[in-house]
Amino acid sequence: MSAGREQDHGGSFAVPSSDASDLAATRWMRGAFASFYVILAITNFVMLDGYARVSTTVLAALTAGLLVIAAIPLPRRWGQPDWGDHLGYVPVLDGVAQVAITGQIHYTTTLMLTLVGIAVVLRYHRTFLAATTLGCAGWAAGVVWVPGLRGDELGYWAVQLGISGLVAIILNEALRRRQRQLRNARDEISAVADRFGSLFHASPSGIAIVDEQGVIAAANQAFCDLVGRSADELVGSACSAYQPGEDSTEQRFERPDGTVRWVWSTVGHSSTWTLIQLQDVTDRHLAEQAVRDSDRLLAAVSLAARRIRTGEDARNTIIGAIRDLAEADSVSLMEPSGTEALFVTGALGAQVLGTRIPLDGTSMTSRVFTDGQPVFLEDATVDPRVSPALLKMVDGRSMLWQPVIADGAVLAVLVVGWRSRVASVSDHRARAVAMLADETALAMEHERLLRRLEQMAFTDTLTGLPNRRAWQERLATLFARGRTITVAIADLDRFKRYNDTHGHVAGDELLQRAAVAFAGELHGDDVIARWGGEEFVIALHGAAAFATLERVRLATPDDETCSIGYAVWDGVESPQQLLERADQALYAAKNGGRNVVQAAPEPAIVPS
Repeated sequence: MSAGREQDHGGSFAVPSSDASDLAATRWMRGAFASFYVILAITNFVMLDGYARVSTTVLAALTAGLLVIAAIPLPRRWGQPDWGDHLGYVPVLDGVAQVAITGQIHYTTTLMLTLVGIAVVLRYHRTFLAATTLGCAGWAAGVVWVPGLRGDELGYWAVQLGISGLVAIILNEALRRRQRQLRNARDEISAVADRFGSLFHASPSGIAIVDEQGVIAAANQAFCDLVGRSADELVGSACSAYQPGEDSTEQRFERPDGTVRWVWSTVGHSSTWTLIQLQDVTDRHLAEQAVRDSDRLLAAVSLAARRIRTGEDARNTIIGAIRDLAEADSVSLMEPSGTEALFVTGALGAQVLGTRIPLDGTSMTSRVFTDGQPVFLEDATVDPRVSPALLKMVDGRSMLWQPVIADGAVLAVLVVGWRSRVASVSDHRARAVAMLADETALAMEHERLLRRLEQMAFTDTLTGLPNRRAWQERLATLFARGRTITVAIADLDRFKRYNDTHGHVAGDELLQRAAVAFAGELHGDDVIARWGGEEFVIALHGAAAFATLERVRLATPDDETCSIGYAVWDGVESPQQLLERADQALYAAKNGGRNVVQAAPEPAIVPS
């Protein structure tokens, strides 16, 4: 197992290896054992004299120095990670030399303490046994070599040395057993840490561990990916941004790159540590949001459809739905007026109603109306194609131009604006705007058809003039005003003979040309309608109508002629009575030779 093993991401789950832990403890004990020889060197220097003082002091100091070196972890390139056991013989030799040099048997105590000390500081059992054996053999050789050591106390010290050796052996074996137990425990902890680390970092859920100070101690890669930050940025930072107020809740995270993720946050607590788990539910959230948006969109479409069916103006309903579903700040509908400009006919969120946009191709609105292609600008303020005046009016930053198209023709343009920057509308917003633009097209087409039907109901299909129904309504309006009016009936002379001679198609064409010619001689407030067959009715303001009606008679096309009878309203008679008088005047014109303008006599005064 490697020493100092760590996880690469999101904090450490390292458990030091058994060898590393044992070696560190052994080095500490070597340092402590070195202090014994420092004290011994001082004691020898103080207590002894002569050659014994110098030699024993130097040997003790040398031994202390070597033990200090053995306690220092050296770089691997200098040799094996632990070479201190090779110095295990030095303290033993120092203890033997202490007895031999001083010639005093009681210095066996130093050797006894040394044997106990090396039982602790030597890691390898064989080295310890060899050093212990060497120490005892060296002591025996010293006793044989130095006669002064063979006194009455020799047996006592021999027994004491033997007991010390036995104690050292027992102590060394006990330490070895204890180290094996600790090694096994560490290995088990290491295996558990390995399994936990593997699960922690392989988990598809984002997991972060928070300490008692509320600081993130570890975070796996899934957590980093969800919040959009690296492990180096997260570890050591406060967890307040990622810890929900409740033990479980749905949260919205906006990552540094601007993207948004929705997560389900779960928090677990211990006495000092907290575990935060984040489950990515963005797809589920977006799916649920899409369902909600679809329901809202369908409701808006349904409401617009109902208003269209009932003949109401659905523009404001659709504009309001677009603003709501697109989460926009302003929505404007721009429709053409002629071929030169667009006008804002509906708006919400901006005071732009009635604004005119020229169709000269210079503005974005004009281009979209011409091209029929939608355009979205994330930042419309930097695009020269967008009118600064429009941006100021709608207070917009991001803008969407959506054409309203029916039967391949662009009917209008919807302009959607957001005050804050919107990165994209490729989601439900674009779909909502596009669908409601289709509803806008349907509403406008429905309105156009209604106007056309209304026009058809009040228009003569052959000549394009108002028909009898329209004439009656218009005449009633003129009567209601109470002003003097003149009503005339113009009839093409000998029209039946013209039809028989040239055919009915030519007769219809004559009626069409006559309608255009007669209408061209009237003023803007005058009214002309087709009464039926070859007859036309005319309403003129005022009583001086002869000159105008004479021009109408002379405008008859194709060298044909017409007869006209007219009557001036006396302010009392009904429209029907006025028409009857005009018809009598026409009858008189016909009997008088045709191709004349004939006035009706004044109405008879009925005595009260």
